[in-house]
Amino acid sequence: MNKSLFCFIIVLLLFHNCTTDSKKSIVKKDDANKSLTENYLKVLSGVSNNDSLIILIDKYETILSGQLTNEEKSDYYSKLGVILYQHSFLSKADSSFYKAQVAYSEIGDSSRVSHMRMNRAAMNEMEGNFEKAVIIYHEVIDYFKRVNDSAQLANSYSNLGVAYQTMELANNSLEYHKKALALRKAIFDTINIAYSYNNIGVVFMEDFDNVDSALYYYKQAYRIFKDKNALYESSTVSNNIGHIYLNLKEFNKVDQYFAYSYEVFDSLNMEQGRAEILRSYGQLYFAQGNDPKAIASLKSSLEINEQAGNQKEILEINKVLSKIYIANGNFSKAISTMQVVNKLGDSILNIEKQKAIADIETKYQVKEKNKTIEVLQLEDELHVKRIRNQTILIVLLSVIFGLIIIVLVFRSRQNKLAAKQLRLELDNYLLRIDEMQLELMKNGSKQISANKLKAYELSDREIEVLKLISQGFKNTEIADKLFVSQNTIKTHIKNIYVKLDVKNRVEAIKRVDIH
Repeated sequence: MNKSLFCFIIVLLLFHNCTTDSKKSIVKKDDANKSLTENYLKVLSGVSNNDSLIILIDKYETILSGQLTNEEKSDYYSKLGVILYQHSFLSKADSSFYKAQVAYSEIGDSSRVSHMRMNRAAMNEMEGNFEKAVIIYHEVIDYFKRVNDSAQLANSYSNLGVAYQTMELANNSLEYHKKALALRKAIFDTINIAYSYNNIGVVFMEDFDNVDSALYYYKQAYRIFKDKNALYESSTVSNNIGHIYLNLKEFNKVDQYFAYSYEVFDSLNMEQGRAEILRSYGQLYFAQGNDPKAIASLKSSLEINEQAGNQKEILEINKVLSKIYIANGNFSKAISTMQVVNKLGDSILNIEKQKAIADIETKYQVKEKNKTIEVLQLEDELHVKRIRNQTILIVLLSVIFGLIIIVLVFRSRQNKLAAKQLRLELDNYLLRIDEMQLELMKNGSKQISANKLKAYELSDREIEVLKLISQGFKNTEIADKLFVSQNTIKTHIKNIYVKLDVKNRVEAIKRVDIH
């Protein structure tokens, strides 16, 4: 939510420029064509169904073919690109902006050419084509340098910084965010100075794990946003600051920043913002040991997200709830919550799988496409089998759990020692189920050479983290499995890199001969 928010705002500003300022560069048009394209754009803006929108666009494309001048094309396709973006057709929006770019180039409007390139870079970045986005950003930067347009140059630096961070090139990201900050200070662009402060804070927090620097830049952004009465932005940054203090266990400060964020989101009647802070409060209460308040807060957040249909948020909230239930020994609720987690995870995976298949249909030739789709479908079948096996295991666990509870109730008054032993057996069953589920999902875990590990003097926890890395888990997933913070995992990974004398995960895995 935090990092993409501010890049997204800059993109919208660019769209606003391209849909309003472009009128200045367009010469007098044929009245009939102008009226026709404006009418088409008005109709397209009112269409909500994606399939209907594409059908209408294709129809209008046929009618307008060969009729528009370059001036008319530039205006029509730049605005059409915005409409396509609003419907999340990023690739089609990129194509439309490219047509506008060509038309602007034909009439010699290099400024608008660069704006169209900026929009295309943003589309490619949001679609995950970061290398292409970076190339386009550099082209735009060269142009704005030549014309000495500091404001747009700063925007280009900022967007490039976000792209580099997503590509995990933290040093490059920090370099361009600082360039953007310096330019914005030079032209006294106060609100965008705050965006730059926030972006730099994100890099320091997420990539360098530098809490002090992150806090400094976040607080600078927070102060400016509050002074400028930018309520949404200030509450978002306040939430970021609160989470840093949560990791530092400075709970009084956490409550101060969370309370401000909740008050703002509530005053703006932003339900999703309220849900985000309620989830944050749940994490705070859990850290303080107040499990009832943590559960109540998380369930309130869960209710809002269920009404909005935010499956990924529902998934994450249920993961936290399951941890609380396990910590309290409420294993029946933990099991039912994990069933929800498995079901949601399966649903999200299916959506992503279908999207991957759809992408393949547009990118590959028929022969290659069919082969790749068969592989994806096979993977899907294997995943279904794994889920079925997991369900059977959960049912068996539930039966075993019920039997153990009956035995505990029957014998608890006679032998407390036996009751404790049964509880240990229950824990062992749960641990065994987790191991079996992990084996099923990973189709066999990778092993690390014991001799190599001894040579590098890795600690037990570092070995555990390295094994999870070799199995393909991300930092957030490793943190969840080990019940520690992401910052702790990042620290372990840095120590592993130093001891193994490597720069990344791939080199680390090769260094210890994972096979």
